Amino acid sequence: MDLEITGRGTTITVKLREQATEGLTRIGKILGPNCVAKVVLSCEKNHCEAEVTVRNTISDFSSRTSAKEVEVALKEALDKVEVQAVKARKKVTTTRHHPSQTAIGSIRLQTSDATDGNTVKSKTDAESKRLSQSKTGVGKAMARMDVAELPEDHEVEAA
Repeated sequence: MDLEITGRGTTITVKLREQATEGLTRIGKILGPNCVAKVVLSCEKNHCEAEVTVRNTISDFSSRTSAKEVEVALKEALDKVEVQAVKARKKVTTTRHHPSQTAIGSIRLQTSDATDGNTVKSKTDAESKRLSQSKTGVGKAMARMDVAELPEDHEVEAA
């Protein structure tokens, strides 16, 4: 992760640099190594602000907080950006694991839309052929039904 720390009206101490590096390392574990981070620390009289911006391929995350001490403001800003990163990462993961559902390839597609929903489409249907050739349990069961490998006393129940 590329890190740029800027101090306006304050000096960047080793403690502040370590705190920023530690917080951005946690964020980097969530977002991956291709991140660019900018931290701006500014102090005026009794008012310190910390602004943290992290750019990534997923999105841009930023937070601006203020407190009486710069360490507290930096910690709060890093925590806010971390929460934003976790939320975005969960959203990406959920979208990847649960794509928009279509009827193609689902078990519901194999049943007819007639009032009796337990009938299976014919083998001439392209989707049924593809599923019967698959190595899944549904494909094996459909192949056995065609070859009549099921025992005589075996009853097939529709879901």
